[in-house]
Amino acid sequence: MANRLMSRAFTKREKIMLLVLAVVLVAASYYLFVVQNVANTKASNAAQLQEVQDQIAAQDTVAAMREKMQSELEKMGQVEKLPVIATYDNLRNELDQLNAALASTSSYDLKLTQPVLTGETVRRVVTLTFTTPSYDAATAVLEALQNGKYRCVITDFSMTGKMLADGTIESVSSTLNVTYYETIAGSANTNGLQDKKSS
Repeated sequence: MANRLMSRAFTKREKIMLLVLAVVLVAASYYLFVVQNVANTKASNAAQLQEVQDQIAAQDTVAAMREKMQSELEKMGQVEKLPVIATYDNLRNELDQLNAALASTSSYDLKLTQPVLTGETVRRVVTLTFTTPSYDAATAVLEALQNGKYRCVITDFSMTGKMLADGTIESVSSTLNVTYYETIAGSANTNGLQDKKSS
């Protein structure tokens, strides 16, 4: 009985069905082992490429920041020429620096406040008013103060120009606060300091 079943010839319909089944199996195998594998590889490659692009973008950002910082340092000059935080009491030297920066002005006035101690840092605020013949001259005073030997911060700056009838500037009045920074580290005394904690 078994021999008869095995030796029986397939009908045309059975042959077509077997052929269709074989094609389906081949197509399924091709999809599983070729198409899907290629798709997975492409997805993996795309993820790796994105990761590399992200790393390149991050490196470009760091490089741009480094270049900007280098440019700023070059504008400020060499590191050894950067403003220093002097040891208290540096008032005489700071006044000399102020007088040199204000030498080109038409007139000026300065008022000193009592230096304030916070931790080891001393802040000395000087209020300046000065007159220059132009806005450029006023800006030059600011640059001289900012780029001076001693560390300071300029705040509350304002300029007012006096204009003539023909529209030209006759003079420019400026006001600002300059805060000089000093330190009591290595200082021989702290006379004249107001401790911010006790004020």
